[in-house]
Amino acid sequence: MRELTFYQNELSEVEKQLRQMVRQHSHVLRCLQSVPGVGEVVATSFMLELFGPERFHRAEEVTTYLGLAPMVRHSGDKAPPGRLRPVGQSRLRSLLIEAAWMWRQYDSYARDLYNQFLSRMGIAQKAIAAVARKLAVILWRLYVERRYYRPAVV
Repeated sequence: MRELTFYQNELSEVEKQLRQMVRQHSHVLRCLQSVPGVGEVVATSFMLELFGPERFHRAEEVTTYLGLAPMVRHSGDKAPPGRLRPVGQSRLRSLLIEAAWMWRQYDSYARDLYNQFLSRMGIAQKAIAAVARKLAVILWRLYVERRYYRPAVV
């Protein structure tokens, strides 16, 4: 019972610190949540797990860190299609893929992007992973620039 009480106290302390951290970064969270389909959980996870977005200089670095970049291995003239790297932030990657499905549902730009990828690849899971990669880059730019999402016109 003492151990249970200890862990409950630790949990409440961690939750208190998390709420305090969220209050300090409320503007960034509002910027991230301005993307349709990105809620509090995805925005908070992205902000906390990306930690220091300024350290990335290119979008490819962010997508590689998150495990959303395709890994292509080839020799000769043929370039086979790449698979996602089984590295990075697996929890955040799955949250971004779920958010990409919602983004596709609520934003016409994301829907058109998904349809383009789907017509090219033919597999829904690959297309949504590509949309999640684009979403991660957009969230990274919003985080760095501290601005709200403006839907793009296709």
